[in-house]
Amino acid sequence: MMSRESIIENLKRLGEKLEERSLTGELILTGGASMCLVHSARDMTKDVDALYEPKTEINDIIREIAEENGLPLGWLNDSVKGFLTDTAQTEEFARFGALRVSTVTPRYLLAMKLMSARMTGQDYQDIAYLFRQLEIASIADAQRIVEEYYPVALLLPKTQYVIEQILEEIRRER
Repeated sequence: MMSRESIIENLKRLGEKLEERSLTGELILTGGASMCLVHSARDMTKDVDALYEPKTEINDIIREIAEENGLPLGWLNDSVKGFLTDTAQTEEFARFGALRVSTVTPRYLLAMKLMSARMTGQDYQDIAYLFRQLEIASIADAQRIVEEYYPVALLLPKTQYVIEQILEEIRRER
């Protein structure tokens, strides 16, 4: 698991190494890293899911940082690319040397998490957190957010279940 502090230190190191190579990099945070760094919704995440450029050079640097710090090779990875669409909305988060770091907006992050609708691990809690932050009060509210970014035909049946479960939890809290 990676803490907020270790993620920031490793991103700073990535920015330094890009600068040493006279390169600039762009990175868009998603998933647990965004929940941890941007939203302070949790203290740790298992890895940093992001899209980044220049891909080849950053992949080389990721391996170097992993070796230097005893991190898994996938500590920073782009496995999330299948969930990002052309309609992704981002906002700038920070600059670390030659690395510009953005994040997807909370609405887009919620849509991504609802598309995968994982009931295990931290994802369910992340979805619940985003419901509260975005003041989602109904199934229709949640579905509208998903439909802003993804075709409705791609919604999994379990997404409806996740939405209903979280709304029920929120109702019970009140």
